[in-house]
Amino acid sequence: MIAALVSEYRKFFTTRMWWILMICMMAYFLVISLAMAWVFAYAVSGDDGAVSQYRPMIYGLGASMGYVFPALVGAVAVTGEYRHRTIVPTYLAEPRRWVVMTAKALAAIPMGFVIAVAGTVSCLVGGAVGLHLGGADPGLWASQTWKAAGLSILALTMWSVIGVGLGMLVISQVGVIITVLAFTQLVEPLARVGLSAFPSTSGIAKFFPGAASDAVSGGTSIYSQLSVNGSMMQASSLSVGQGVLVLAAYGVVFALLGYVARIRRDVA
Repeated sequence: MIAALVSEYRKFFTTRMWWILMICMMAYFLVISLAMAWVFAYAVSGDDGAVSQYRPMIYGLGASMGYVFPALVGAVAVTGEYRHRTIVPTYLAEPRRWVVMTAKALAAIPMGFVIAVAGTVSCLVGGAVGLHLGGADPGLWASQTWKAAGLSILALTMWSVIGVGLGMLVISQVGVIITVLAFTQLVEPLARVGLSAFPSTSGIAKFFPGAASDAVSGGTSIYSQLSVNGSMMQASSLSVGQGVLVLAAYGVVFALLGYVARIRRDVA
């Protein structure tokens, strides 16, 4: 297992994809957090209570809007090997496929942590600048700010492991990128808003992976601030612990399905 882990880290650091995605994520978080913070600060100027309510949402934007980036890093760690056929010598060096896939999942955790920290720092910088420009107190040293940042890092790190599971399930690199982008940026947001509009289905929406990510971040996402039919959305009503369990369950289920699909299949 140690040799497999060392091999996976070498693969991470000898490719450009992870740091290119990280730079794109940082730029995205910086711009969107700055813009959103300025809009909210301008809209509620002078209302310190409203600013303190929106502040954790802005600093925790990564967990609610940017989890696609660590998910793609984890997925590409698997699909890149199938695309470039390096999976063949990998399995020749370590024939036990469960060891290879476990090593990929374990290696994704510290890599996901690094990416999560970088993205969260971008949210802190952009959000603080936006709030300042809008005439509001950034509150960078407030306890709720660091709590939101810490929980956002936890959620984003978990998404890198989910990405590994998705990569095992959908070994096509183009296919997994399209699937992740389509689901996280279009299908799930629309489904969450639609299901949360009705009391009978609002309980389903909270178990979506994005909703669980919001729960891990403390439930202070932009979705929780939306009003549907006069009532707040219930998509983030899970507790932090429940959100962690739901995200972990998605990662385990995707990994097991991917492992079962690949265990006997020829890769040549």
